[in-house]
Amino acid sequence: MASAMLCLCLQARAGEYDKFSALLTFATNYYYRAYSKSDNNPVFRANVDYEHGSGLYVGTWVSWVDMDDKRYSDRSDVEFYPYVGYLYKLNEDWRFDTAVSRYIFNDKVQGRYSDYNEYSFSVKFRDLVSGTFSYADDAYNRNEQSLNYELTGRYPLTATLSASAGVGYNQAYHLLEYDTLYWNAGFTWYFYKFAGMDFRYVDYHSTRTKPDPGAIELPYINSQFLFSITAGF
Repeated sequence: MASAMLCLCLQARAGEYDKFSALLTFATNYYYRAYSKSDNNPVFRANVDYEHGSGLYVGTWVSWVDMDDKRYSDRSDVEFYPYVGYLYKLNEDWRFDTAVSRYIFNDKVQGRYSDYNEYSFSVKFRDLVSGTFSYADDAYNRNEQSLNYELTGRYPLTATLSASAGVGYNQAYHLLEYDTLYWNAGFTWYFYKFAGMDFRYVDYHSTRTKPDPGAIELPYINSQFLFSITAGF
């Protein structure tokens, strides 16, 4: 949620008529719905995105990952995240966004091939508030569903500085051992037209604590300050 917030803002700053964007991000952690996809280590991520004037868009993320599975010799260290979607602008204030994406790993995750699809729908009010629902019918190829709900708010303090916060609920007990409520708050500074830094505090609360025998074990990010820097065009 945190690094994506900065990246989406930079894409928006590219202007209404710019259809192509490319971003490179360095982050102190690959923060993803309260847990770490980099085993709490720094990570580089890259994104390319193309948006057509009709509202159709396509793109992909590429990221280094560490899924806390070093005991396996055939573990993944790269994640690809291609997506395609449609952004519908109702009026100057309201937009609706629906997308289909796929998580693709270059090898196995904790001993199993784990590619899977995810479907999402977002409602956005200006560039201030957005709500997103995401659903995976076979998350990490474990025959388990995953549902995620996020609400994000952003407020510009100056022309180059904004404050933002978000809260989410990841409903994935049989997949990740817990259903998790997570949140973040921080500041983003745009020190150049297509470059910015994000400083953010993140935390979470697990609503269930009984382990599931078939669950994936991933490290959660508890009470941390995270930093990321993104540049692009």
